Amino acid sequence: MAVKPAPLASYRLLIEYDGSRFQGWQRQGPKQSREGVRTVAGSIEHVIHSAGLHLVYLGGAGRTDAGVHALGQVAHLHLEARDAPRPGELRRILDSALPQDIGIRDVRTCPPRFHARHDAVDRTYLYQISRRRSAFGKPWIWWVKRNLDPDRLAQAWTAFQGDQDISAFADLDAEEDGRTRLFQCEVAEAGALILLRVRATHFFRRQVRRMVGASVACALGEEEPRRVLEDLRNPTEAANLYWGAKAAPASGLFLEAVRYQGDPEPGAPRPTLFMP
Repeated sequence: MAVKPAPLASYRLLIEYDGSRFQGWQRQGPKQSREGVRTVAGSIEHVIHSAGLHLVYLGGAGRTDAGVHALGQVAHLHLEARDAPRPGELRRILDSALPQDIGIRDVRTCPPRFHARHDAVDRTYLYQISRRRSAFGKPWIWWVKRNLDPDRLAQAWTAFQGDQDISAFADLDAEEDGRTRLFQCEVAEAGALILLRVRATHFFRRQVRRMVGASVACALGEEEPRRVLEDLRNPTEAANLYWGAKAAPASGLFLEAVRYQGDPEPGAPRPTLFMP
């Protein structure tokens, strides 16, 4: 006779974290807690286990890489219903025990079928470039020491907008199709910061960092914006290797928001995050 699965309590979490000291979001297998391997999901799971709760599954909307931050990561969490707390109590449990570089912004119940990654309509990433050295912002910016041409930067960055084959600007598995829809590529300035935002249906590994690196290369005069257009129209393995070497550092990258059916369209750009 088949064993009936235990009833589940399902939650939707909204999470922010400083990724500087994490090896990304995803738990690295059963030995996640071994020395030198620290992940956001693994840290959350550790707190849940330590509280005596019975974890069934935790999944995130975006598998951010090592060193990448989040302002609005969304996760779905399934616990066995027999000892599951109310959302407010679960948030208290997490807040009291998580490390200081992870913050829980919201906890609410959700249908068991809700999937943070598969149900997402689009995602928004933010990248911060600084035109000056910062005594405080180094873990969250890319300080480009040379003068940037803002017009060339914007020309290259906005070239990515639209239905694109992003194969030259992402780290793809052999079976992956590099096509995606980039709804919005915008540039904003906030004091010494240049903020690059991109909203798309989905992203591939290291895609945003390569897009930023390509745009900065154009802004520095190392490349022409038309090369970005050419490599979008006709991606090659050589172009993939070239732009891979130009990828921006992880420090300036944030998963800013994940949107679901019924959520409002994104509003005005956020102001400066870390620098006056």
